[in-house]
Amino acid sequence: MEIPEERARESDHHGFGLTLSKYGPALVLAAASLFFAYDIVADLLDDSESTFHIVVEGLVFVAISGVLLAELRRVGRLQSAVRAERAKTARLTGELLAVMRSQFEAWELSPSESEVALLLIKGLSMREISAARDVKEKTVRQQATSIYAKTGCAGRHELAAYFIEDLLSQDQASDTFRAQSP
Repeated sequence: MEIPEERARESDHHGFGLTLSKYGPALVLAAASLFFAYDIVADLLDDSESTFHIVVEGLVFVAISGVLLAELRRVGRLQSAVRAERAKTARLTGELLAVMRSQFEAWELSPSESEVALLLIKGLSMREISAARDVKEKTVRQQATSIYAKTGCAGRHELAAYFIEDLLSQDQASDTFRAQSP
């Protein structure tokens, strides 16, 4: 089942902008490092600069190179953390999906209704669901009505809340609301 193109684009987080923001500082440091390396070599070949000037540029080059290496290590650690979080999210998503499918079976939703229910919970509009499933919008509306009747939910928000409530314990919800209170 395909999700409509505009939704797919919204979920794409791997663009040029993120790469530039991730490596931007490292690129600036690398450019500065190359500039100082070139300048030091040029000064040595020209033999017109004082030793003090060359030593200062050498120290700046070493400092910038050190910061560059530290920045590249930091980016590497961040990438590892992101990979770990993505793996954790994928595992939790799979677990939630299994719980949802199990509940759909308990509610005795048909396979088509289960698919529509999942798309409703994901937030797709009736039109987007009909396009993704290649059925008429009226069919999707009828299936949604049947889903709400079988589940006892008043609408898509209640249906989504049914599963979200289980994810948050009372303590977590209380902490979140306390933190947001002025």
